[in-house]
Amino acid sequence: PEESSFTWITIGVLVVSILLKLWQGLFYRKIGKTISSTTLEATSTDSLNDVISTSAVLAGIIITLLTGVNLDGWLGLLVAVLITISGIRLVMETSQPLLGMAPSQELVQSIYSRILSYDGIIGLHDLEVHSYGEGRIFASVHCEVDADQDIMISHDIIDNIERDFLQDSGIHLVIHLDPVQIHDDRTQKLYHQVREMVAQLSPEYSIHDFRVVWGTTHSNLIFDIDHDYIGSGKAAIEQLSQKSRRKNRKKLK
Repeated sequence: PEESSFTWITIGVLVVSILLKLWQGLFYRKIGKTISSTTLEATSTDSLNDVISTSAVLAGIIITLLTGVNLDGWLGLLVAVLITISGIRLVMETSQPLLGMAPSQELVQSIYSRILSYDGIIGLHDLEVHSYGEGRIFASVHCEVDADQDIMISHDIIDNIERDFLQDSGIHLVIHLDPVQIHDDRTQKLYHQVREMVAQLSPEYSIHDFRVVWGTTHSNLIFDIDHDYIGSGKAAIEQLSQKSRRKNRKKLK
């Protein structure tokens, strides 16, 4: 490295610059966390990187002044490594809102509880939430309503839910209407039997969209099973079919 030259004015300017950038970085970080702004948090990181690089320059000047050893090259290399690491972390953190983040468990539970609090909503399933940062949350869900209820009333209910979520929480919610038969005793009896059989397979399983196609010689039960494990759906269907066949054989004896 070349011979360094400096004045006390240079040192004073560097110290003031470090203090200002440090205050700016901490200020941006505090505001960014308060309003959940990834942009401000990224700006905070940029300001703190300036603090690191300027501090390295100041440290090099002081070391040269006290010892006569010029460490500008090594300090520059150290700063470059630190800034590179910080930049990689920054890209990883800021890319998540752009690509869509997984919602928190608290948000999912609050959506479930709030929708179920509306009169006329029997159940819900297939909730999907896509978060692209503060105020950019999009969600879709299937809501079960009474099949015998006037479709205009059911549609009005989901319209109100969608509007309330957008106005109160800033969530763009789209609801798919699922009519279910709750007043037919035969269907309800079969529903509870199937739900009990599914629960015996695993407490993690649940069913929805249950309906029955009644026939003269046999009837078809149609429903969906929710499960958390990849590949477990086929196993659940096979076990459920075996249980059903055993149960039917017992009735025939």
